[in-house]
Amino acid sequence: MSTRRRTWWLALALMVAVVAAGLAAQGARAGAAGARGVKLITAADMKAPMRFLGAREFRGRPAPSVELDIASRYIALEAERIGLKPLMPNGSFFQDLPVEVTTMSSARSHLRVSGPGGELRLSFPQAFTTSIRTGGEWTALGGLVFAGSALNGAELKWDDAIDLRGRWVVLLEYAPPPGTTAPSAGTTPAASTAAARTRLLREKGAIGTITVISREREENLAKQGLTFDVGERLRWLDVDTVNPAPPPAPRPAGSPAQAPSAPAGPFYAVEVRHDAAAAILGVTADQVRGYFAAVAANQPVAARAMADRSLDVAVMFERTRRTTPNVVAYLPGSDPVLKDEYLVIGSHHDHLNAREGRILPGADDNASGSVAMLTLAKAMMVERPKRSVIFVWHTAEERGLVGAYYFVQHCPVPVEKITANLNLDMITRNDPNGIYLIGSNKISSELDKSFKDVNAASVKLTLDYKYEDPGEPNRFFFRSDHYPYMRYGIPGVWIFCGTTPDYHTERDVEERVDYAKMEKVTRLTYLVAMDVGNRPALLPLDLHPEIKTRGPQNMKVVWQRPATAR
Repeated sequence: MSTRRRTWWLALALMVAVVAAGLAAQGARAGAAGARGVKLITAADMKAPMRFLGAREFRGRPAPSVELDIASRYIALEAERIGLKPLMPNGSFFQDLPVEVTTMSSARSHLRVSGPGGELRLSFPQAFTTSIRTGGEWTALGGLVFAGSALNGAELKWDDAIDLRGRWVVLLEYAPPPGTTAPSAGTTPAASTAAARTRLLREKGAIGTITVISREREENLAKQGLTFDVGERLRWLDVDTVNPAPPPAPRPAGSPAQAPSAPAGPFYAVEVRHDAAAAILGVTADQVRGYFAAVAANQPVAARAMADRSLDVAVMFERTRRTTPNVVAYLPGSDPVLKDEYLVIGSHHDHLNAREGRILPGADDNASGSVAMLTLAKAMMVERPKRSVIFVWHTAEERGLVGAYYFVQHCPVPVEKITANLNLDMITRNDPNGIYLIGSNKISSELDKSFKDVNAASVKLTLDYKYEDPGEPNRFFFRSDHYPYMRYGIPGVWIFCGTTPDYHTERDVEERVDYAKMEKVTRLTYLVAMDVGNRPALLPLDLHPEIKTRGPQNMKVVWQRPATAR
């Protein structure tokens, strides 16, 4: 080898060594910040609060509810015991969100059957129910048609010899055969069939549907002595969650200017128990059970018009004002200058209402993130970052990310001084050595780089970006509390274990928590928080061309929308 070539190879080897040493030093620095505090993050420390917040006695911690208020009080007391400070102007740990709660009125709502034997009035919630998520009070009077098994097959067809115009259609709740798959992502076979039924019946001029609940639901209610759930609709006051409309998709050449729309006018959907169905149809409860048995055995049940019977339904509301709290706690930064800038660590502590007696504990979703934040706070008391840290346990995430929207819109600190939001929502299931990151690579490249560098130098989880694309069919990008922060131009990330068959069911219980994984994810989040919290400047906004500064002006930014929404 010539002297010149040998010199060139030596120079190249030296350059590689210098770069490798620099990367190693950078990883070491990323892992060094928080080295003392991270030792306090243990699975053992998280078990007791997980067993408490994930308990069935909280009945799912829905927002608003007494149970969520108790959970909020517990979190605030724990935050205070750890040494965190209140941040709200009144010296409180609670940021109360005002809400108007609309429920169906049992006194003024009714279902009235008229037939040869006279008139029978059936009451809510004992005999019937209906969704009140949209629309106002309503009444509807019409004739009756029993659909039998005509609309329970794979192909929905209706014999026009039975006129549906101006009539209620009585249906048997659809139970798909075992192994049936939904025609589109994110829907159940039963929901897909119900939607198809509605489209068909609207086209035929029906007023609405009276669905007789399944044998399983009827038996569950009867066994526990329950009535239908009292549904509610919430109107959040003084908070804006409206998303800007996405740009219209280009129309393929030769396609019609507009697809045919469903007939105008309301279409109603009511559910009834078996005794109520018997009264409506003029049969016995045993005959109603027989209809379900026939359908299950793939035997036909004849459809028929009931010319001598009519149904009058009235749905009326009661309205009350309530509040539900974000829990907000504060750790002052250790640097006299940087303490006036902030890192927000968040989770949501609410979950879902019980459904016909089935309690949904919400242990992974999201007692896990709520408990992880308490452990993070304990670690930061030992080794504080230079920036101040705001811990927010958001309410009403399950109602549309409302608590997070309310916090950024009524923020007790200037939003332009928030460097980032780290959102812990579901961190204990699936791959014991992997975690999904959603949003980390959308506004600031430095946020995503921090996760990669810190992870490589510490817990070495597999960082999975499967769900980070806003166009991904599950829409996860839009579905947790990082999103309102990102809509304010604040770099955000959802740290997420992914869903399981237990998601939003009574099986999401503390006993299924993987505490070893919970410890790893919490340690990673802590070390990233220390890294981001100690940087000399706010994270740069260098990835999204429309986001140049933090603030509400970014609410108008349109993120790519998924083609198929769940």
